[in-house]
Amino acid sequence: MTFQEDLTPLANGEEAADNLNKTLAINSNPDHRGINFDLAVKTCLLTYDQITSAHKNGEWITFREWLQREEQKNKWTAKAGRAAKSYLQGVFQTFGVTEEFLICDIGFLIRDIKRQTQEQPKLRKLWDKMLTWLDNKVKLGAKYVILDGQNRIKHALSPFKYDGLGIALNFNGEKFGDVKYSALDELTKSQIDGREFRVSIIKGGDVTKVVDKLININDGEPWGAHERRDVLWTSVSFDIKNIAAHPKTSGLHTNVLKSIWTGNYAISKKGITLFIAEMLHFIRNGYLGSDATLTEMYKAEDEKMEKQLVYLNKLFKLVAQNFPNKVVSKNFTKETYRNLLIYLALLTGEKYLSHSKNLTHTFSFSQIKNPNLLITRIVDAHKAKYADRSQIIPFQRGSKTPLTHEQAKVMEENGEGGKIVWSNANASPGTYIKHHTGSARADLEARQYLFTPDLNKIIEVSLADGTLVTTDARSITSNDRMVAEMKYLEGDTDYEPENLKNIADKELDHDLSVKLGGDSFIDNLNYIPKEDNRTKGAN
Repeated sequence: MTFQEDLTPLANGEEAADNLNKTLAINSNPDHRGINFDLAVKTCLLTYDQITSAHKNGEWITFREWLQREEQKNKWTAKAGRAAKSYLQGVFQTFGVTEEFLICDIGFLIRDIKRQTQEQPKLRKLWDKMLTWLDNKVKLGAKYVILDGQNRIKHALSPFKYDGLGIALNFNGEKFGDVKYSALDELTKSQIDGREFRVSIIKGGDVTKVVDKLININDGEPWGAHERRDVLWTSVSFDIKNIAAHPKTSGLHTNVLKSIWTGNYAISKKGITLFIAEMLHFIRNGYLGSDATLTEMYKAEDEKMEKQLVYLNKLFKLVAQNFPNKVVSKNFTKETYRNLLIYLALLTGEKYLSHSKNLTHTFSFSQIKNPNLLITRIVDAHKAKYADRSQIIPFQRGSKTPLTHEQAKVMEENGEGGKIVWSNANASPGTYIKHHTGSARADLEARQYLFTPDLNKIIEVSLADGTLVTTDARSITSNDRMVAEMKYLEGDTDYEPENLKNIADKELDHDLSVKLGGDSFIDNLNYIPKEDNRTKGAN
């Protein structure tokens, strides 16, 4: 692209980064007088054709929606793209440069991640995920990450050029109501292709200041506490987004459970990643956290973080891949969903949750043989417990005097049930319903404690019908291996003559794979050639 030669120092790797730091230092004055700059930005003019071509060819990309504001995205896609069409009309009917885009050199981000891996070795694997993602994009030709203006490019500029988006436009002395780029004459196309935009390119400095710059650009639309936290340049932020972005998990949240995301948890406010972050905080600390403790968690560097995020990802995937849609009703709330995840964590996260010790058994994910049925049982048990009116103090409608349950029963028998008010707000202290209306640490502790008997009943039923098993289907003891070896040596096989039998080039295989319900009992284990086992794929 035309501005590439201006950016050649960035393409020269670490030496260029050193030069840039020296430049920043010089601009800040060697004796530290005046302004000490922490971010280097270069501004240039690019044409409509250059910008849309760079986006189409993958040279300009978005980084896992880093710095993406959901409510802005919704604005551009709503009402058949009305905002996009209006924006395009304004751009092309205006002479001169009025629009600005903010992009960041991808090499700058990669160098910063490499620095972070040195400064935060306990989170190296998490930072490596970010690095791998960016490296893969570079191999595909990516050069810059779009920070501000990605919706304008994705939903307006590019669709008009490449996807047949029609707009109202005045040209050649006439007004057209729905003109497409392909229908324009060559002169008008050249005018549109040559339309210039101001582009600011972040070349170096402190990457965390990128967030501040974007927030300042969008200052007219206040950022919520979690929106600010969600765009932090940390490996924890990236991994939480990874959990949310898994196709199955994303599909469950944005389609099946779309109605539960309201208020602070609205999708437009990044409520899904807030919910996931709170679950991570719960696993780490036993409660959902406050704005301050959640932000602190996003910056955490302890060695437990990586394992906790891996576990949380498995938990959300388990639910997303096996979620029974039939359990969803108008009464299925965000707290119902949270309860489901907490109770599954009690079953599978013994190392993280102290209340797990009160269960008769705990399990690994591979010991859950029928996740769909297990999830159904947990949700049904929660609904039954939540619907138990013995926890609620009844009132006669229009009266502030409470009724006893015996009085309420008599009224119902006399056909006066409609005069009784059963409200969750009147739940007795210490009951499941009372603690379900709150989400403080005490409420979450109480929910786990009060649901434990129900969970133990579910465990008993699930063990009886094989929904849960107490042996790990993938666990094979050394004795199992020895017995399987003797079984192989003494048995009939088509692989080789009996006098040449050995297991040096063999692998122990499950005849019926674990994912299809197979176990590790000796009848299901056999040694087979490595190439045959690898051909069968993941077990």
